[in-house]
Amino acid sequence: MLKLFDPRPKRSRGELFDRVGELEALERHVGGGTPLVLVVGVRRIGKTSLLLSFLEGKRGVYVDFRGVETLAELYARLSQGLSSGLDRLRDALAGIRGVSVMGVEVSLKWRGEDSISLAGLMEEVDRRGGAVFVFDEVQGIGRNLAGRVKRALAYAYDNLRNTVVVLSGSEVGMLRGFVGIDDPSSPLYGRYMGEVPVERFSRDLSLEFLRTGFREAGVEAGRDVLEAAVDLFDGIPGWLVHFGLRYLEGSELGDIVEEAVALAAEELRKLGPRERAVLRAIAEGHGTWSSARRRAEELIGATIPQSSMTAIVGRLERLSIVRNYEFLDPIYRRAAARLRP
Repeated sequence: MLKLFDPRPKRSRGELFDRVGELEALERHVGGGTPLVLVVGVRRIGKTSLLLSFLEGKRGVYVDFRGVETLAELYARLSQGLSSGLDRLRDALAGIRGVSVMGVEVSLKWRGEDSISLAGLMEEVDRRGGAVFVFDEVQGIGRNLAGRVKRALAYAYDNLRNTVVVLSGSEVGMLRGFVGIDDPSSPLYGRYMGEVPVERFSRDLSLEFLRTGFREAGVEAGRDVLEAAVDLFDGIPGWLVHFGLRYLEGSELGDIVEEAVALAAEELRKLGPRERAVLRAIAEGHGTWSSARRRAEELIGATIPQSSMTAIVGRLERLSIVRNYEFLDPIYRRAAARLRP
């Protein structure tokens, strides 16, 4: 049975490869009572696996906020998170108005006399000993819900002594923008936050990751192909898992890379035409504001105002696609080089 090359997030420290430093940092923050902790890193770096493994054995709730646009969706995700951690949360949820525990599932009521708010839920759990609430990709929540969630987080920060909230996101600038680190109007402005960066594997660690994964599968992979894969995927665990799994299925390295580039390109195509043009310009080696702007204008056949260009570059950096006109993921650079505005 595959472990390292299983594409699903890891859920225990025994399944997790390395990440000793990140786990220790999380333990320090949670054990020290840091009210709010940010876990940041690029796409496919392994944040979800880290967080789920960290929660192993803890009173904790993991909630994935990706795509949450409505209050019904928010409470559905909260219910799923509470249900997943029910073995350690059952006593904390007993008797809370608006919370029903039915077998192995938790139901929440968000409307009417017996409803409960997110802040109210966290407060009741805090009274019963508290928990670690992990909200993943929280910057992706719908605009209409963002204020509600931030107010609940601010209330927890100021009033709950047994509760730690961990926010995670792959769009690092967007996550910090959601929190409002530099926004005086944000309910969370001015508060101290711990931060745990999740870094890519070193070259040696990437090689060891692949060797271990292939040993688990009973397969011997040649050193040349392993080194080539490490060079191409640059220590990003999600891509290394993709390579290992597809290689075990018999695919050649070139085909595996093409599949990865296609996946990245599908994500980048969701951006607007100007953003795609700027990304392609950067991928072609235009490493300054003026050079990237001129090339992007050539690609779209229209001028890009200075203010618009600055805003575009800022958004691409907040999305953690580029930084200082360099791609944070080499696969996305390859994908961007093929984009059509």
